[in-house]
Amino acid sequence: MTDPVAARRAAIAAEKERLARARERRSGQGPAGASGFAQRKWRWLGVNGGEAVGAVLAVLRDIAEAPTLTDDQRDTLAQAVAGTPDREALLPAVRSGLAALEPEGVLGHLRSLWAAGVRWLNEPGSERCRILCSTAPGIELVNVRARAISGGPAFSLFASAATRGAIPVPNAHLAQVLPWAPLSVMDDLVDHGGLFEEDRPWELREEAEALYLRARLAPSSIRPQEAAELGWEEYLRRRAFLDGDTIVRKEPEDVWDLLYDVVVDVHVPSLDGLDAALPRAQQIELRNLKSGALNGQWAMDTVRDKGLWKLMAALWQPTEHVDPTRSDFHALVALRRAYDLTRSGDMEAAGRQTDSFLRDRAVQSLPAELMCEAYTIAAYLAAVASATAGSEKLALAEEHARKAAKAGGAAAERNLALISMWRSTPKNQRGPMTNPFLELGLDHGAEGWERHCRELFRRYEQEGDPVSQARVNQAEDRIHGALRHDAGLDVFFRLPLDRSRYELPDAVPGQLIPPLEPMPRRTSLTSGAELESIRARAAVELLDDFRSTAPHLDRHGPTH
Repeated sequence: MTDPVAARRAAIAAEKERLARARERRSGQGPAGASGFAQRKWRWLGVNGGEAVGAVLAVLRDIAEAPTLTDDQRDTLAQAVAGTPDREALLPAVRSGLAALEPEGVLGHLRSLWAAGVRWLNEPGSERCRILCSTAPGIELVNVRARAISGGPAFSLFASAATRGAIPVPNAHLAQVLPWAPLSVMDDLVDHGGLFEEDRPWELREEAEALYLRARLAPSSIRPQEAAELGWEEYLRRRAFLDGDTIVRKEPEDVWDLLYDVVVDVHVPSLDGLDAALPRAQQIELRNLKSGALNGQWAMDTVRDKGLWKLMAALWQPTEHVDPTRSDFHALVALRRAYDLTRSGDMEAAGRQTDSFLRDRAVQSLPAELMCEAYTIAAYLAAVASATAGSEKLALAEEHARKAAKAGGAAAERNLALISMWRSTPKNQRGPMTNPFLELGLDHGAEGWERHCRELFRRYEQEGDPVSQARVNQAEDRIHGALRHDAGLDVFFRLPLDRSRYELPDAVPGQLIPPLEPMPRRTSLTSGAELESIRARAAVELLDDFRSTAPHLDRHGPTH
């Protein structure tokens, strides 16, 4: 043959024919020399073809010495190996023998029987065996029909593991699989809502895994030392913030860094970053807080959260007098505003704000310590005004000071004595009634007052304001003179009585604290070895679906 293409095609055809004859010869002989007559006997038991007979004989030889077999069952197996299988007795004997093997052995034999077409399982068992023997069980399980397949605990766990938790383990089987299920499979169930806190899986696991599962399902049950043992940084940072401890900053900054900046340090430029970092519920609370600062009106839940007061006070800058009876927060803001206006020298605005404390409703509803501070401011304003408005103002100042002294302590009593002394002193013999520290815009007794005086003097000098320069010099001389006096700074009207009453509270802002989230998953995806272990346990469960009698096949039919 001179045509090379034709010669190549002829060679290929000859090789195919040779391979076909070899396959036919092998199938006729069967494994271990099984004759066609012997194969026809096996067909009575649903074993079709030489490959199937070989798979069955491998099972029989493996289980022949199983201790759970009876003498009759051993005889049945020996008879089958010899080529005369008993259709009625063989399958129960095979089932008993397989039950004595390790799960991996059971899985191996069921796989080989399934591959050879030996269907010794009932219909539900065959469907489960098809899935167990599949090379892609996850794909097998995602179809609608497979979702209706039920099985034992191990098969249910296998279905869940193969689909990475998409198919949950039925509640009836959970207690049976939780003691031995791989931790990664349990994480799959947690991720897909197939395992809940009420299932309490940690009670069935060893200590380290139990702690991990509690952190995943019941984070609120974790104590700080347990979180430290787990190295659960998010929990520890949250706990540190709640306890007021120092938080080491992260890079990039997280929600706890931003909360500290905004709520504790009141760093307003960080508000947008915090807004982006907060969960949705707390994000809404923050936005409501910001919108309420436009007019000083917030929901009562927000106003009652003292941890938000610093931020609220920083965002809200009232230009009109504040009604102190609206809430404890508004009362504190009103008091601070009256004091700030007094210290800045705006006595008229300070008076209007202080008057809101002197109404009956405020007197009856506000705490005594706030009221005595308000009365003290009112007494000071009246005393200062008396220098130009007459003795009636000084009498009013004494009345306010007397009310402040009821709950104001020693400082309030000294203020009252000072005003009483002024009243008993002829007007032209009284010294200045102002507090020089307040005239300088400082708190009473503030440190660094001398440096502040020098800075003010230089500023007024640059502005060309000799009147203000003289006022600074006079205030400075009065302080120096008082310090040389035995009574010291007590010669001045003291305002405030107690500076701590003006302080905004340091508290945790409950409405902005994100809830404690479960600890993130730490396991990787279920490994092939772990999935194979579950598959082997599920294979053992299939023995419950073993037929007692084999399906009948036509023994005179073709062998393949």
